[in-house]
Amino acid sequence: MSEAGSEVQPAGASAARILVVDDEPRNVQLLQDLLESRGYTVWTAADGEQGLAMAQERFPDVVLLDIMMPRLNGFDVCRQLKADQSTAMIPVLLVTSLGAREDRLAGIGAGANDFITKPIDTGDLLLRVRNAVTTKRLHDEVTSQFRKLQELEAARDTLTHMIVHDLRSPLTGLQAYLDLLRMAVAAGANDEVLEYAREANAISGQLKDMVSQVLDASRLESWQMPISPEDTDLVQLLPIAAASLGPAPQAVQIVYQLPRHPVVVSCDRDLISRVLVNLVGNAFKFTARNSEIRIGLEAHNGRARITVTDGGPGIAAEHRAMIFEKFAQAPLGRKGVMRSTGLGLTFCKLAVQAHGGSIGVESAEAGGACFWVELPRQTEPD
Repeated sequence: MSEAGSEVQPAGASAARILVVDDEPRNVQLLQDLLESRGYTVWTAADGEQGLAMAQERFPDVVLLDIMMPRLNGFDVCRQLKADQSTAMIPVLLVTSLGAREDRLAGIGAGANDFITKPIDTGDLLLRVRNAVTTKRLHDEVTSQFRKLQELEAARDTLTHMIVHDLRSPLTGLQAYLDLLRMAVAAGANDEVLEYAREANAISGQLKDMVSQVLDASRLESWQMPISPEDTDLVQLLPIAAASLGPAPQAVQIVYQLPRHPVVVSCDRDLISRVLVNLVGNAFKFTARNSEIRIGLEAHNGRARITVTDGGPGIAAEHRAMIFEKFAQAPLGRKGVMRSTGLGLTFCKLAVQAHGGSIGVESAEAGGACFWVELPRQTEPD
């Protein structure tokens, strides 16, 4: 090997992996010593079949491939690598003493990215390897960005679908009540007019809340949601927030398990109230008739822990993290019925995290889910 006049430093050598495929042990050792001294990770294969198998298993950044090898020559190895989608973009540098035009054409036809002529010039080799590594890294970065764009596109489509899905039911109900309201007005039925107007107003409030959740979740994600913390006694706040939902449906009873002493946290009173409203409203949806919802509060280890326990079908362990993601769908209970959680739990997660807190859910095998929120706690007054 001849030495070039200047040292060639590899780009990202510490992470670059080079596969050397050659049936001559002396050539392999020379290439391995040279490349490892420059910081590359080097794998070696003693023939074409072994080299092909290693490339398909380990996915190196560059393959240095001898041509004249028994059983499977370099042209055939290169051709098979380029025909395999998983290895097609790995740069292959043919290392050869063949200098005839037809040999180079054969290499190009097999898909080789470059040629290194024996006897090897050290500087030339390192430059070509460095350039090949750079090319591979650029391709990997472009591929990674493309996959992220695909994921974002899929998330956008899912988001659009779920927004439309979740808005359709209340819009249908609102339209129905407005039709009834129109007919009741025409018939002069004042009591019915008042009832239908109340129902339509309630549904329009739901729609407003859903739109607000979309906007607020986006603002919380981008840290643009203003937080106005103030010292707040959760013992007083929790019943007020739950009462804003109105009477519990289907004879469901709310049971409070609160300490007698104040539990003070520094929080945005409105946001934390909305978190509890979302959790209790979610419990209303999934709690069976004549069951109870328990709202608890504990203070320990410098944290305040709020719990909302429902009498619903429960949530499997593998789906408990999923339900806090945007418009997640998780099978609930043993029957595995798919339920959309909309943006309510996503909003809760983001709002709690904005306060330096945490949120999660536990569920018993027999059913029922316990959502919990932990917030940093102020020292209790004497």
